[in-house]
Amino acid sequence: MPSIQVLKGYFDEQEGIRADFPVLDSLPQPDQMMQLSVLCRSALETAEQKGVSVLLFPSIPPAEKNSVMFQAISILYKTMRDFQRTHSLPEEIRIICEDDAIFELYMAVWNLYYAENKTSRMNDGRWD
Repeated sequence: MPSIQVLKGYFDEQEGIRADFPVLDSLPQPDQMMQLSVLCRSALETAEQKGVSVLLFPSIPPAEKNSVMFQAISILYKTMRDFQRTHSLPEEIRIICEDDAIFELYMAVWNLYYAENKTSRMNDGRWD
């Protein structure tokens, strides 16, 4: 069963293949946010072509407004979930967050918008 996980830590601590996804210095402007979807989908297609089972994604960079980050994270999750529904690889996507605040935002977006029930929430002990 395909999965998406968000992990706190560093790439060298994880088993898997790093996504061909650029490390972004900043997020696109809100009206150009769909560029993230294009970049994400391209990385997923490359991983599928290479037969990657566990794909490691870098987290997005911080932005001044959490609303911009919520939008970006939601776009990435939607792109990943849509891809996993129609492709067998990658089986597992791990988003690696070095920053605790960004890690919390990824969990919040997943838990508020994508978790289908309480047991499917991402939880590191901060959620009920």
